[in-house]
Amino acid sequence: MKRRFTIFTAGTALLTALFAVNFSVLAAPDTATVTNAIEQVNQPWGLAAAADGGIIVVSSGSNQINKYQNGQLSSLTGQTKSGYLDGAASASTFNNPTYSAVGSKGTVYISDTDNHVIRKIENNKVYTFAGNGQEGYKDGKYGDVRFHAPTGLALDANNNVYVADTLNNVIRKITPEGIVSTFAGIAGTTGGYKDGSAAEAVFNEPMGLVLDEKGGLYVADSGNHLIRYIYDGKVTTIAGKATTVDALTGYMTGGYANGTSSAARFNRPRGLAYAEGVLFVADSLNNRIRAVQPNGKVVTIAGQSKPGNRVGAVDTAQFNQPSSLLYHSGKLYVSDSLNDSVKVLEVNPAALKPVNSKEDLIEGTELLPAGKDIQVWVDGKQVKFSSAKKAYKSGMKTYIPLRALFAAMGADVEWNVAAKEVKVAKGQWKLTLKPDAKHNVLVLKGTAYVEASYLENAALFIVAYDEEYNAIVINSGQ
Repeated sequence: MKRRFTIFTAGTALLTALFAVNFSVLAAPDTATVTNAIEQVNQPWGLAAAADGGIIVVSSGSNQINKYQNGQLSSLTGQTKSGYLDGAASASTFNNPTYSAVGSKGTVYISDTDNHVIRKIENNKVYTFAGNGQEGYKDGKYGDVRFHAPTGLALDANNNVYVADTLNNVIRKITPEGIVSTFAGIAGTTGGYKDGSAAEAVFNEPMGLVLDEKGGLYVADSGNHLIRYIYDGKVTTIAGKATTVDALTGYMTGGYANGTSSAARFNRPRGLAYAEGVLFVADSLNNRIRAVQPNGKVVTIAGQSKPGNRVGAVDTAQFNQPSSLLYHSGKLYVSDSLNDSVKVLEVNPAALKPVNSKEDLIEGTELLPAGKDIQVWVDGKQVKFSSAKKAYKSGMKTYIPLRALFAAMGADVEWNVAAKEVKVAKGQWKLTLKPDAKHNVLVLKGTAYVEASYLENAALFIVAYDEEYNAIVINSGQ
């Protein structure tokens, strides 16, 4: 039987030439911070922007739908006991509601997950919009429809509601008239993974949904630890590395890695938010907030792997299974579910400030098993060396071939024979390195090398060492 998804509580040449280093880099930006926006809300999940500027907050733990406005949290529905009752909002009951969305006319839609229905709130009354309270799978209209633990919701410009029908492993669509159809995926109690046409694609416990300006739908394919995208009738994987399926659990293996979209790793991504070409991801079991940038690069913008409840600088802040996101007026709100709070951080999609601590740099790189050769990674990409020109150690120092390193980060490298210096450029960023008496830069058998830690001062790179994996991980910031 398919396992039910849940929140887990669970020797060098001596050169004596004078050295010269010239570089042009942007100053490091001020560190962003994470603060508590709402506290003491029982297991918050779905977040949605209300028509009047407030924020709808689904309290899964108390079966209530709340509204946050002007620093105050109030209840749109009154009952905390689980149940299934339509009618006056104050008397209505829900059973583990999770996600929410708001229509153009202010209607609030709720995925009432354990009642297997989609509810809506209008004029202080609660109605069942689709489903009949019985788990199953059936398209149709109103009460003839069946869902199985629906979660993520998204609305398009025509007020069509898209639903992540999680345990049916499909994406459903509800028209304003209440007609339900399968938008993408093949229904079944056992999920899988396949890209292609919407009718042939396969998902595994999809959850968070969000639309972009083109009408494309992003899906947090939670059981596959991937981010999928539905557009023009086709499903593609836009971030995450597909892995083999564990025969015991039936799931792919989650992980944590930043870098290119195809190499990045997630662990139970849930909530999504979209703004100005950037897709924000609540990477729940990694306890981090990630971002997929327009160039496909995946970065971490807040959080640490270890769960906790800490506000402050983004690289020290801690979450405990964040489940939903909302980008609203330059701020990213995070439902920090197991901390019973909603946290917030200011973000500028056009100038993101990734977490750049050395610890996160190592954790966010999928290192290879240790070997006799030093493995070097820069900006999420492994540096490839020739057999005769590798990174090597000399005493306490580690030297890396200059050309291979900078070429891996996409920079142009030029050796000036007359000046005996290396010029490196990538866009507006420039760096000049010249052999020196301290052996920070040296030449061996016609190959220029740079001492790894020297790059921290000379180029403002972040350089981290991992002895267990015999690895050096570098973030150039470019």
